Amino acid sequence: MPNPLVLTNLSKAGGVGKTTIAVNLAYEWSLRGLSVGIIDLDSNHTLDEFVGIEPEPEPSKTSVVLFDKDFDGKYNFINALERKNLFVFQGHDLLEDVNKNIVFRKRREYILKRVLAKYPPKLDLIIFDCAGGFDIFAENALAASTNVLIPVHIGVKALSVASLISHIYSLIEDLEIEPRPEILGLIPNHFNQTSANHLGVLEAVSEEAEELELKVYSPIKTWQYLNNSALYGKALKQLRSNDPMARIFAEIVDDLLINQ
Repeated sequence: MPNPLVLTNLSKAGGVGKTTIAVNLAYEWSLRGLSVGIIDLDSNHTLDEFVGIEPEPEPSKTSVVLFDKDFDGKYNFINALERKNLFVFQGHDLLEDVNKNIVFRKRREYILKRVLAKYPPKLDLIIFDCAGGFDIFAENALAASTNVLIPVHIGVKALSVASLISHIYSLIEDLEIEPRPEILGLIPNHFNQTSANHLGVLEAVSEEAEELELKVYSPIKTWQYLNNSALYGKALKQLRSNDPMARIFAEIVDDLLINQ
């Protein structure tokens, strides 16, 4: 079995919808008959809530073990979202301690890349769900990724898209990541189509992306059903199979499949 595609959602801050996007992309991917695992690298492990599972109290059964020098390739993936081919590797509070402890390890940014190369999970796609910002886990996820997706909050946070892209490219250069991960594009989120400010920001983001030759996906609107699905620990399509917002996730999956 070939090594899986690896996708990471990156942003400068939290609250841009990374986990919502990860969950819905994973669900859409699973509907294509392909296997997918979400690996939670956030010490807040909010992914648990978004897929409706209880937190895992035992650190050895969570993504904490991926950063253990003695990791033996046993991934504790569990089924989620009522899909036999969709799995979650849960996060844990102790990731915060791991973040501090691996600072002194050599080539610490490549821990996940080495782990996946030595012990590739039997999956078609891995999605890393990181906290906001560019901590050591985000850098590890980037170094291990084949593809990157950039969620953008349509608001004040969206005004620095060019600097965000520049920072990601700089990280790829500084970390000498080879092969270079492909940036799939930007995905505007929390969009209010009745707001003149949001319309203006979306236009500015689109212009910046065009200059950088990056794709901009259709914006995800501020949508009560999407919010409700997260509250219920479900993907949007589980609650509303024909919801128009679900088409956006389908489009991203289509682009990923081209790279498979």
